[in-house]
Amino acid sequence: MKLNIPEKYADLYLKALSERKRMLQAKIAEFQREIDDIENHMSALTSIPIFQDNLPTSKSKYQANSYQEEWPWSRKITYYQELNKQIMTSAEVVDFILNKEPSLDKNKVRSSISAALSNKHRSGDYIKFVDPVTNTAYYGPPEWFINKEQPHLTYVPNDLKKRLIGK
Repeated sequence: MKLNIPEKYADLYLKALSERKRMLQAKIAEFQREIDDIENHMSALTSIPIFQDNLPTSKSKYQANSYQEEWPWSRKITYYQELNKQIMTSAEVVDFILNKEPSLDKNKVRSSISAALSNKHRSGDYIKFVDPVTNTAYYGPPEWFINKEQPHLTYVPNDLKKRLIGK
């Protein structure tokens, strides 16, 4: 189909299309800035102290051998790890913390521990092992693993050993 559009209208139509294209490109640029801001906020949130162990601590404020409510989540995870000496699930850590601090909201603890474990896994501080029978994720430091897929039996909880090797 061929249209005969007078030249003065064709110019107006082209100008309108060009203007619409510029507006859409401006919106795309605005959305990209928003996406960049969100990514910056997410990056900042995962690097805040609640996810980090290496905070300066005063020896008089924290006793090395006892659990402290003031610790960041990742320090509480490390304390549980040092106490238990086995690869752990997020649910075990959550239950341990709730046992120590019953006034905390379980959903908040669960999401915070999950985020902290994920951050430790991403940073290489922990290796994640998934139980092939129950699909449960276990976490532990790299030195507790033979390779990235297999934990040393020394650090495997008895119930997991029974499921995996029947011992």
